[in-house]
Amino acid sequence: MGGLLSTLDLAASSLSVARQGVEVSGVNLANVNNPSYARARLIIEPRRDPTGAGSGVQVVGVTSLRDAILDDQVIRENSTTNYLQNYQRALQLGQVLLGQQIDRQSSTPEGEAAARDLGGQLAVANGLSEFANAIQAASLSPASSADRQVLLMKAGQLTDKFNSTDQRLGRLQDDLDIDLGGRLKNTNQVVSQLAKLANDASAALLLGGSGGVPKDILQGKLEELSKFVSFQTTFDDQSRMTLTVNGVELITDNVQTGRLELQSMEAGRPRVAAVSDDGSQRTLVTGGGALMGLVEARDGSLQQLRDGIDIVAADLIKKFNAIHAKGTNLDGGTGLDFFIGTGSGSIGVNAELLSDWRKVQLSGNGAPGDNGTALALATEMGAPQYTLGKLSFLEHYNQTVVSFGQDLANVNNRLADQEVISHNLTQTRNSVMGVSIDEEMATLIQYQRAYQASARLLTTVNELFASLLAI
Repeated sequence: MGGLLSTLDLAASSLSVARQGVEVSGVNLANVNNPSYARARLIIEPRRDPTGAGSGVQVVGVTSLRDAILDDQVIRENSTTNYLQNYQRALQLGQVLLGQQIDRQSSTPEGEAAARDLGGQLAVANGLSEFANAIQAASLSPASSADRQVLLMKAGQLTDKFNSTDQRLGRLQDDLDIDLGGRLKNTNQVVSQLAKLANDASAALLLGGSGGVPKDILQGKLEELSKFVSFQTTFDDQSRMTLTVNGVELITDNVQTGRLELQSMEAGRPRVAAVSDDGSQRTLVTGGGALMGLVEARDGSLQQLRDGIDIVAADLIKKFNAIHAKGTNLDGGTGLDFFIGTGSGSIGVNAELLSDWRKVQLSGNGAPGDNGTALALATEMGAPQYTLGKLSFLEHYNQTVVSFGQDLANVNNRLADQEVISHNLTQTRNSVMGVSIDEEMATLIQYQRAYQASARLLTTVNELFASLLAI
C-alpha cells in the first residue's frame, strides 16, 4: 500500500463516486413524473493497486433498471387502449347524430322494451310512427283535406329525418377521414424521429453503457408510436433496431425505409397501408392503435348503421309506391308514386302531391270516399317485410339502432376492462422501474454521508501532511 499520496488519491476517488451518486439521484428525482424513465443506479467497483490491495473505488457505468418484458407489454396495451378509445369516440358521435338515446343494456327486459319503441323528436323512429299514424287517420276519412295535408306534412318530416340522418352520418365519416389523415402524418413523423433516436441509443450501448437516457427517450417514443399503430421491433447484435408494421419494415437497422399512407379502395373509403420506400412491399394495416380504431369504426359499426337505415328507406319507397300507384285520387287520376329517390339520402315526397293534396291516391275503386288504397298503405306500414327479415319498417330501423347501441356497449365494456389492465401494468412497471422519492432521498443521504466521510479523510491527510512538513 502506498503512502499519504495514495491515501489522498483514495479519498479523492471516494469523493468522486459520492458526487456522481448524488448527481444520478438528482436526475432520478427530476424524472419522477416521466412515465418512460427508468431509474438509474451507479455501477461501482473497488480499485486495486498492482499488489492487489485496495486503492479506492471507481464508477464503471450507470445502469437503468428497465424490464424489457414490461416495456413490450406497455407498448402492446397502449395500442389496444387507443384503438378502443377512438372506436368508442366515433360511435358516441354517431349516437349523438341519430337524435335519440340508445339503450346500451338491450339484453335486459327494460332494454328490450326500449328497443321496441326507441324514440326522440329528431329520430327516424319518431318520424315513422307519426307517418303511420297519419296514414291510419287518412284511411278513416280518405276525402278529408285536413287528413291528406297532415299525411303529406308527416311524409315530408319523415323524409327530412332520413335525409338529415344520412347526411350527418356521412359527414361524420368524412370527418373521420380528415382525422385519419392528420394522425397518419403525425405517425410518420414519429417513425422518422424513432430512426434517429434508435441510432443514439445504439451508440450509447456500443460505448459500454446500459442505454440510459437515450434508451429511455427511445422507449417513450415507441410508446407514443404504439398509440397510433401496432408494430414489432427487433434489435441485432449491434443494438440496431428494425421496426415492422404488418411485415413491412418502416425502419431497418436504425434507418427509415418505409412509411404509412392512405390507400384508395375500389369500393369504400381509403384504408391505411404500410409501404416500403422502394415500393417493393405494400400491405393494409391491421391490429390496434388509433388509426385502426378510426378505420374500423368508420367502416364497421357506422357504415352498418348507415346501411341499415338506407335499407329501410329504400324498401319503404319501393313498397309504398307499388301500392300508391294503383290507387285513385279525388279527381280520378292514378299512377303517381308517393315517394321519390332510392334510399335514405335521396328519399323525398313527390312534388306533384305536395303541390296538390287532391292527387294523393287513397281510393281503391275510384270512388272519392273509398279507402281501399289507404287501408292497404296503413297495413303495409305495420306488416312484416320479407326483404327486412320479416320485420316492419319501424322494427327493422329499431333493430339497426339497437345493434349499433350494442356495438357501443361492447366497446365501453372492453375499454373499461382494458383500462384496469393498463393501470395494473403501469403500476407494476412503476414498482420495478419508476422513481421512488423515499428511496431516492435515502440514497441521497447515503451518498451525502459518504461524501462527508471522504472529505473528513482528506482533512486528516492534509493534517498529516502539515505535521510532516513541520518536522
